[in-house]
Amino acid sequence: MKVVKRIIILVVAIGIVVGLGYYKYINTVTYFNEEGTVGNTIGNLYGNGLFCEYDGVVYFANPNDYSRIYKMNPDESDIEILANDSVYFINSDSHYLYYSRNGNRDNSQMGFLNVNTESLCRMTKRNGKVIILDDANCSEAALCGNKIVYYHYDAEDATSVYTVKIDGSEREQLTKSSIDPRCIYNGKLYYSGVEHDHNLHAMNLDTKDSAFVSAENLWMPLIENNYVYYMNLDENNRIFRSSLSGEGKTGITTYGSSSYNIAGNYLYYQSIKGNPDGIYRVDLTTGAEILLAEGEYNHINITSKYVYFADYLSGTTFHSPIGSTEVGLFNPPILPLDD
Repeated sequence: MKVVKRIIILVVAIGIVVGLGYYKYINTVTYFNEEGTVGNTIGNLYGNGLFCEYDGVVYFANPNDYSRIYKMNPDESDIEILANDSVYFINSDSHYLYYSRNGNRDNSQMGFLNVNTESLCRMTKRNGKVIILDDANCSEAALCGNKIVYYHYDAEDATSVYTVKIDGSEREQLTKSSIDPRCIYNGKLYYSGVEHDHNLHAMNLDTKDSAFVSAENLWMPLIENNYVYYMNLDENNRIFRSSLSGEGKTGITTYGSSSYNIAGNYLYYQSIKGNPDGIYRVDLTTGAEILLAEGEYNHINITSKYVYFADYLSGTTFHSPIGSTEVGLFNPPILPLDD
């Protein structure tokens, strides 16, 4: 009988040790992505990455709650708060959320120390654990495979582009040039030149080599369905579309644009010198263009169900079902964070 008890005690002890070891393992191991993984759409990241849909869940910066990070269903049901962090440039993969902390928030969030309020972070979806990938002032973050590409600010180089692996290792400067790091396509960074031209270039993130792609004078390239969309700087910022090499160039919008995004067959943009100015929607098949909301807006973000945009001055956020002409106020609740 004593032998049986000893065996039972031994088995229980081994089980506890194994359980503790497994718990430690799953809380320290990093789950890496397949090559080609991206964390958000290019268009959403151009809109400050305030919404990010992944696997049937929309993660978003609640405009009513100091941009704290929440989640909901694509139809805006089942809204939950995830963390106290105010965020933008949200990215997602199977296991993690990545974001830049947004320092524009109420003073109660980070305590009296007010540290790491603009850092680059990774949150584990399963348990909400947050680690800091870069404690500098970081923004314009985009997930590419197992790296985050982002703006890093420091006193020596001001704003430059950095990369860091999703486990926090191998943080390094990609280029001292402040090229926009948000247009990730097929594992490369596509960008408009900022020093010698505004042509389209592509950078290999592993070798840091850049190649010339197109001679178009452009800004904010967005690659979708084998087309590159862009603000044409020779055409008062009208949105054009062409092949990556610049062939088949076609004007899409009537007016110039300060921001834009694409949802399937529709392109949404904020006009410059429109008649009147506002958010317009263009049917990419027929070319039909309609005014959705008159005024000055920015931060155009898109999910599978809605397009979201914010009033330029007040920050009030509106939404419209994709393909619809109805526009309403996006008014999510403010929820407490469970301890």
